[in-house]
Amino acid sequence: MQHSFQVEDFGVRLRPVRMEDAAFIVWLRSLDYVRGNVGDSAASLAGQEAWLEKYFEREGDYYFIVESPGGIALGTHGIYDVRGTSAEKGRHIIRPEAMAGVPAALLATDLGFGPLGMTELRATCVSTNVAVHSLHRRTGFKDVGIIRAAQIINGRPVDLMQFLLTPEDWARVREPLVPLARLAGTRVLEWEKTQTAGSQPWMETKIRN
Repeated sequence: MQHSFQVEDFGVRLRPVRMEDAAFIVWLRSLDYVRGNVGDSAASLAGQEAWLEKYFEREGDYYFIVESPGGIALGTHGIYDVRGTSAEKGRHIIRPEAMAGVPAALLATDLGFGPLGMTELRATCVSTNVAVHSLHRRTGFKDVGIIRAAQIINGRPVDLMQFLLTPEDWARVREPLVPLARLAGTRVLEWEKTQTAGSQPWMETKIRN
């Protein structure tokens, strides 16, 4: 959906996704560590642009690009499938070299329980995505269920893990995460100095439609 929510702290910014981000999203989702661990994807630039066209018209869906203060794209995050004051938190993919996972998760969760007014955040991810399981638990999510053989990856059925976060659990874990987020933000700034905004990998690689 078209929205204007934007937040910045801990060396990263979450801003609304734009159509021109389609090439970055396709590149990000093609990385070896990402393939097979996320859904809701499009494999080509044309497919991603079509997905974004529908997204802009869909209510209850907040999709963000995570970027450095200088505007270099680091990843994606989303709060979507809003049902009253409950929403899914996901689409969390970060370039591994950027080290921005904790800052992005902290900002997105604060946004969900703050300006967006949610009273619970759900999360679902495939059982093979151990890194995301760890991040969810580290940020206060509790395991609440498993959907067996819910998705097929590389011809094999995999389970979907379900998590839930409440404002009370978030308040319990947030403060200990702040120093980690600030340290990560410092590293993002150091990493940004080695990069050039106009020559990122998704700009250099031809993406076929």
